[in-house]
Amino acid sequence: MNKSDSERIAAALKKQGHKPIEADLSAKALAEADLIIVNMCSVRQSAVDRIYGLAPKLDKIKAKNNKVKTILTGCILKKDKEKFRKIFDVIQPRLFKTDGLNKKMNIISRFIPVSNGCNNFCTYCVVPYTRGSLVCQPHQKIIKEVKKSVKNNIREIWLLGQNVNRYRSKKINFAKLLRMINNVPGEFSIRFTSPHPADFTDELINTMAECKKVAKYLNLPVQSGDNSVLKKMNRSYTVEEYKELVKKIRRKIPDINLSTDVIVGFPGETKKQFENTAKLFREINFNLAYVAKYSARPGTAAFQLKDDVSLKEKKEREKILQDIVACRKRKLIALIGPTASGKSELAVRLALWLNSKKNKKEFGINGAEIISVDSRQVYKGMNIGTAKISKKEMKNVPHHLLSVINPKSRFTVVQYRKLALKAMNKTYEKNKIPILCGGTGFYVQALADGIVIPKVTPDWKLRRKLEKKPAKELYRILKNLDPQRAKNIEKENPRRLIRAIEIAKKIGRVPGFKKEPVPYLLLLIGIKKEKKELSYLIKKRLLKRLKKGMIAEVKKLKKSGLSWKRLEEFGLEYRYIARYLQAKINYAEMIENIQKESENLVKRQMVWFKKDQRICWIKKQHLKFQAERLIKDFLKNKKSEV
Repeated sequence: MNKSDSERIAAALKKQGHKPIEADLSAKALAEADLIIVNMCSVRQSAVDRIYGLAPKLDKIKAKNNKVKTILTGCILKKDKEKFRKIFDVIQPRLFKTDGLNKKMNIISRFIPVSNGCNNFCTYCVVPYTRGSLVCQPHQKIIKEVKKSVKNNIREIWLLGQNVNRYRSKKINFAKLLRMINNVPGEFSIRFTSPHPADFTDELINTMAECKKVAKYLNLPVQSGDNSVLKKMNRSYTVEEYKELVKKIRRKIPDINLSTDVIVGFPGETKKQFENTAKLFREINFNLAYVAKYSARPGTAAFQLKDDVSLKEKKEREKILQDIVACRKRKLIALIGPTASGKSELAVRLALWLNSKKNKKEFGINGAEIISVDSRQVYKGMNIGTAKISKKEMKNVPHHLLSVINPKSRFTVVQYRKLALKAMNKTYEKNKIPILCGGTGFYVQALADGIVIPKVTPDWKLRRKLEKKPAKELYRILKNLDPQRAKNIEKENPRRLIRAIEIAKKIGRVPGFKKEPVPYLLLLIGIKKEKKELSYLIKKRLLKRLKKGMIAEVKKLKKSGLSWKRLEEFGLEYRYIARYLQAKINYAEMIENIQKESENLVKRQMVWFKKDQRICWIKKQHLKFQAERLIKDFLKNKKSEV
């Protein structure tokens, strides 16, 4: 809020012809100014103390230049106002009303207050006394400011309010306001602060989940993990209600980055009550926490309470919570490797190892579950051809993202990431470790690096036209449009080629991917095998699957309504069995082509994997032993080398 006020002050002064100086708070730098405005915050005593620290510098400046003017504005308590009269020429708690954004201000983020003041009267907070009761800006005015900001190339909009989700303008609540801003044309993201847990509605959660421009970040202040302390603070929710709210948010927005505010050493906070806060931190797994050591603020209800927790104890409690955030971040294991390298079997063995009583106790978890990272195993009815693990082979280890989509439907990495994050979140809620298992490198990267896929609307007319062309011609078109993307795309995959052409035609090229911070720590384990061994394993697996009925599976898929063209789009086994069944190739050619294409797939997979320096490769004998050692060190926050 203060940063927003400062921006508005700067904009107003520029309109009046003033020029800012590039200065820090040193006396030498400030001496260049004719007008010095200090925007004060009274929420914490430390902020007030810094204002007093400016006094000697301002005295020196005024002694050398009696024309310089000093102004104090912002949140000012009555008791401080009297003391500051000796330091500042003008004291004005609210110097400027809302001013527009100056076009020449070189900023990429815009802070827009949607409300001012607060009606909550938390016992430790001075805001209701310095800023007054809650007053909301008309929604029309906010939308106007957003549009103006976007027009001026602002890329990030921050909506501000001491209790931002209590916003209401006629029939427009905060959730509706978010949707209205989300519908403003332009490329920008939306963030907001600071919400109150008691006012966080299901409607707001759904809005955050559905609005693409709303960032997957939320600061949700808890203040304490003990109900008695929360009551003393006049926070109108319980720990249980807060935990349930977090569960709801994470179910709807699995990739949410969650931070919080907490106060340690509140008057009367016992060690046991603080332990309840530490326990909550361990359960919630916040991505970030802003920990404040309680300081008494005159004029607040808590000022009447005895500040009986020592500064030393407050510092120790602060460190404990920060250590929990640093060390208790959610853990994610990914087991990757080329096709036929034995990933599925090893993943089950590792999950069973983590599910043992000994390891559950040692690592403080309830076991592990497996999430498939395979672009074809997601389809129903495609079991033998994709080498999908059977129920018997699963050995009662829960598996996710197998057989979830009708093969007639198109499935994208965006859909995969959304479903995978939901599966991961459910696993975390059980206090289990998710193990990603598969060979689709792009899917792994989408989760590991928080990749945000460019939003380019499908051009169905163009797609229908391109679908008539062979893969070679599609590749040539892409190479002309975007040579860089053509270097690392699967040349024989029409679906991916068409999508790349579509994007390149719309925006000139296939752009690099944006990344969001991921809410977990990652261990990447890669299975490495020699080329000859993989060729042998591919052939052995192929013959086994043919014997098991892979050709009959393709016939069944065709009978269910899939076209030959669609079957060929799935590549590898499905492409060449489909051609064999159409009498385009004979049986021996089918075997030869599947073997050759599988070996080519291995090459592409390894090219992709070798780019990632985080992968811990395990090879030759004792794969399980090497993987276990890596996982053990990872879960105990140690580093290890194989």
